[in-house]
Amino acid sequence: MKAVDTSLRQYFFPNINEDGWKFVSIMAFFSIILALIWLPLGVISFLLTIWCFYCFRDPLRVTPVLSGAVIAPADGLVLSINKEKGPDSLGLQNKNFTRVCIFTGVFDSPIERIPIKSTVRKVFYDCGKNFSGSHNKNDIGNETMSFALKHSEGYDFAIRQTATFCSHRIINKLKVGEEYNAGQKLGFIRFGGYVDLFLPEKVEPQICIGQKMIAGETIVADIKSDAPRIEGEIRE
Repeated sequence: MKAVDTSLRQYFFPNINEDGWKFVSIMAFFSIILALIWLPLGVISFLLTIWCFYCFRDPLRVTPVLSGAVIAPADGLVLSINKEKGPDSLGLQNKNFTRVCIFTGVFDSPIERIPIKSTVRKVFYDCGKNFSGSHNKNDIGNETMSFALKHSEGYDFAIRQTATFCSHRIINKLKVGEEYNAGQKLGFIRFGGYVDLFLPEKVEPQICIGQKMIAGETIVADIKSDAPRIEGEIRE
């Protein structure tokens, strides 16, 4: 087991995804050019470069080692929790799920992770039509990447990544037939988007709308528990 790096360096200067270096490099180059033309423009561009760096950060995550735990696939805010059918594109339209929708903003880490040890059964990509930024319409026009997971005990899970406004932002390198552990990286959405986690019908989420998720760390549910869905309230 790797030792956990608890240094402040890891907190303030986390690793960034390899895909991000090209964006950071380009913006840093333009910062130098703009600074030579007019210093205030260079300063603004430099601040945007720092923002870009954090948009692609890939911090270390400590995943709970629990066989039945379902771990949050993405950083961000829980927008909705609904009972519904599975995605048609994955052949799960006849099965009941609980869909947990997580919004990953531009200040969240974009790296998404496998929610539970499972095998990738199917992957479906739709380039979309750049339709909307609304999570209520994210299945009718946006760029999406969906994949079905099969747990060793027969449970079906699904993940759907949805980009907002512009396409060619979803990066996913999962391979059909491969088995992955909970917490392993599955891909990311450049500059944020929506991530839907489809839980099996009888697996109740142990999180609430409005809570912040940490990918690879927050426990969303437990397939070995019969606990009912929890409710939350704001406390000041």
